[in-house]
Amino acid sequence: MWQPILLSAGCIPALILLAAVFIERWRRKRRGERQPLSEKLLRPPGYSLQRKLEDLDDAFIAWFMGTFLFSLGAIGAFAAMPADAIGRFMFFVVFALGAAVAAIMAWRKANQMRDYRRGLLGEQAVAEQLQPLVANGYRIFHDVPGDGQWNIDHVVVGPAGVFAIETKYRTKKPGRAGERDYEVVFDGSTIQYPSGYRDAKALKQARNNARDLAKILGKAVTVRPILALPGWLVTLKAKSDLKVLSGKYVPDFISSEPAQLSDKAIQQISYQLEQRCRDVEF
Repeated sequence: MWQPILLSAGCIPALILLAAVFIERWRRKRRGERQPLSEKLLRPPGYSLQRKLEDLDDAFIAWFMGTFLFSLGAIGAFAAMPADAIGRFMFFVVFALGAAVAAIMAWRKANQMRDYRRGLLGEQAVAEQLQPLVANGYRIFHDVPGDGQWNIDHVVVGPAGVFAIETKYRTKKPGRAGERDYEVVFDGSTIQYPSGYRDAKALKQARNNARDLAKILGKAVTVRPILALPGWLVTLKAKSDLKVLSGKYVPDFISSEPAQLSDKAIQQISYQLEQRCRDVEF
């Protein structure tokens, strides 16, 4: 008789915590609290991924709590269920199914968070590797939003022109026989990883980003695409309009290119990008 009551009591701390969180949010909003900064900031590296991670984190906690509460309900129904209690058995089935669904959703959110964290780490690594270009008169913009549901990881503007940089962060796996597990091969149409995986989508995405950015900036501006693979050694086996480089070699490549833009053009393009990227609010 006491088992269901004790098991149900286990839900009370979780419910109190949830209620406290929502009440505190309501109190802050009612008091009119706001951040002291009024101006908007430029987007940091991986800003879009950070926002997605925040949403996923909230979703994961909600599904995790759902798994916990439904599991308690299933255990309570099972503990209180006589052999002939059909109604209680149905309650047990409903709670058990609810716990299973919530657990699956929490697992999916956890996997998505892992992938986004890897992508965020890659963008932050490339952003740090690009920083030396600033001393050579270049401006660097991160997570540049497009006119739709897309963004460009990094845009570099300077004497050598405008470069749209797409970052792909992929974990290393043991390579096949005779292949080095840290080397990728670019044959002009695909990127071949030592595990056997071939990636053509990243190349298409990098080219599309450069094309779409050129439309935003104007017909007179040429945007060159770069695909950065942080942590990988890239072997080129074909010439291409798209440069595929290890992240640490991107600054050297850009710095070695001949000058094409005047100081005035650099300022005009940078102003356009700054207006687009200065949207971070608190």
